[in-house]
Amino acid sequence: MSLQRFLYHRADMLQPIPPEVLPAFHDTPVFSRRYGWAMVNAIEGELLFASGMRLSLADAAEVYVLPPAFATPGAAVTMPLRRDELTGYDCVWVEPISMDAALRDELRGWYHIKRRFVENEVGQRFYFDFYGAKWLAFANGPGNI
Repeated sequence: MSLQRFLYHRADMLQPIPPEVLPAFHDTPVFSRRYGWAMVNAIEGELLFASGMRLSLADAAEVYVLPPAFATPGAAVTMPLRRDELTGYDCVWVEPISMDAALRDELRGWYHIKRRFVENEVGQRFYFDFYGAKWLAFANGPGNI
């Protein structure tokens, strides 16, 4: 005997979780497009974010089991350059390291190598002293990262 299709329900993990269903995800990480990752606390009826922010389950909108495509940075396909390799290039692709997705999007791109830093066309800079902590450089552009 097989389960009839209408008796079996498996949520689409790429669709938003309805707020009334969130208590079933107690102690489970969920993703908010606006605030990032959070843990569901059904006992207190809230989402708890890494920043310490708390949001009522009733106020939670667009919360997912898995982040939507392109909501988080993709896995790198190529290795970043080592800091000592940077001086061998005129121009590199820079990926900022930040929890702020909007800031990452704003700052990523092609940067020219200078003596103590890299700089883009509008004057934004990343200093070599912070390489690996605030930014990484790649020889190839975004399609190869």
